[in-house]
Amino acid sequence: MSREDIIKENKEINKVRKKAEKELMKIPGVVAVGVGMKETKGKLEEELCFKVKVKEKKPLSEIKDKDKIPEIIYGFKTDVTEIVHGEACADEEKYRPLMGGIQIGCSKSGGYGTMGCFGKRDVDDKIVLLSNWHVIVSGGSAIEGERVGQPSHNGCCSCCACGEIADVVDGRLSPNTADNLDAAIALLQGQETDTIPEARFINEVKQLGIIAGSASPEPREKVWNYGRTTGFTSGRLSDDADFITITYEQYGNVSHTFLAWEITPDADYDTFVDKGDSGSICINEHNEVVLLIFAKDDTGKGYGFDIKDVESKLHFKVLDSTFHKSDPLSEGTPLSSITLPPPRLNGFADTFELLEEELNQFEESRQFVEMFKIHRKEILHLVNHNREVMAAWNRYQGPSFLAHIARSLKRENKPIPGQIKGVTLQNLLLKMTAVLQRKGSPELVKAVTDNYLKIMDLVSSGHHPDDWKAYLAKINQPININ
Repeated sequence: MSREDIIKENKEINKVRKKAEKELMKIPGVVAVGVGMKETKGKLEEELCFKVKVKEKKPLSEIKDKDKIPEIIYGFKTDVTEIVHGEACADEEKYRPLMGGIQIGCSKSGGYGTMGCFGKRDVDDKIVLLSNWHVIVSGGSAIEGERVGQPSHNGCCSCCACGEIADVVDGRLSPNTADNLDAAIALLQGQETDTIPEARFINEVKQLGIIAGSASPEPREKVWNYGRTTGFTSGRLSDDADFITITYEQYGNVSHTFLAWEITPDADYDTFVDKGDSGSICINEHNEVVLLIFAKDDTGKGYGFDIKDVESKLHFKVLDSTFHKSDPLSEGTPLSSITLPPPRLNGFADTFELLEEELNQFEESRQFVEMFKIHRKEILHLVNHNREVMAAWNRYQGPSFLAHIARSLKRENKPIPGQIKGVTLQNLLLKMTAVLQRKGSPELVKAVTDNYLKIMDLVSSGHHPDDWKAYLAKINQPININ
């Protein structure tokens, strides 16, 4: 099912959720009621149910009839589970530019975890990294002087020697009765000076691709994760209100109980996350961040916090793929440039506006401009939100080629490279043609199918927009776009 279909299905169960919770919570032993997927003998069933948490499951023969949990309530099944006890999840390579999914360490504790993703702070738009409190803070109550290193931090005061990349600025480690959060953010260093030449970042997560902002999680939807220990995994959001108790050995064995989302791994994976994956994030099919991972249990399930709750309490917003795009001639965005206005030339629509002026000079290409105007909204939506189209666009160097085209159009007299990281502009066009034919509307599919060869001939005529103009001036056959 698509995310949109899942949202519709969740609306139905949410209509009776409050009434069901009220009745179920009256039953002795029930401590929480959530919505998720019914689990039978370790396998998830493809339907939503009410997940009823109890302190201890007892044989039916020992429970009075009036205290039994009904199998069905308000038309939906119930699934009774016990409160679980789990562990906080504790690639050692150095990554520059920085990206999500890689190992990070705390300056004082020497422990390891995962960098989840990047965000911009509400107060000043500065770039921060997101992880768990127990990953980047050495104590259980204060963040004073805490620093983050990648791949680790040796505790010294020289960022060149210790791999220091950020300063912890906000966070919470508080159980369900308070903030219900194990999360922290750290301000990336190098945002105001050029003193750290390696200080660059890419708004993506290793093997998951670029990040398109955040969204509220939905019970039953599929999610993907990448952590420093387990690597790539996928699973289903099987419960939106599970209790899990965590014992933090590094904080003197203090225990906290959290209300969290439960993620059940897909059949291809024995476990969704493991020690060291704490701080990683889950994305949905649109590459939007939905959960911050903080724990696992001994059955292979993972546990996370709603990213919207994390953003609200820590006062930041997850970056989406349209914010601070990378300089195509370097690896990642320089942090020293964050205080400057972000460039506008890297966007698909912005570059096409520059192309439009040139293409409108020729009858042969004027209709191509009109076609883009007709399908512009759909194309931009697919590039920014459809997982397959988004991945193809970025892996085949779409943003980089656009930036080079924009520079040439601005009369910088720079040719468009024949290849970028082994990919040609023709490779990009063929790949995008294929994914748009699979994911586009019938109208867009027809327009792409009818014209991609003509567009291929145009871009193959040279490595500069002037070459394309010369080609258009020579031909008499117009480019017919529906």
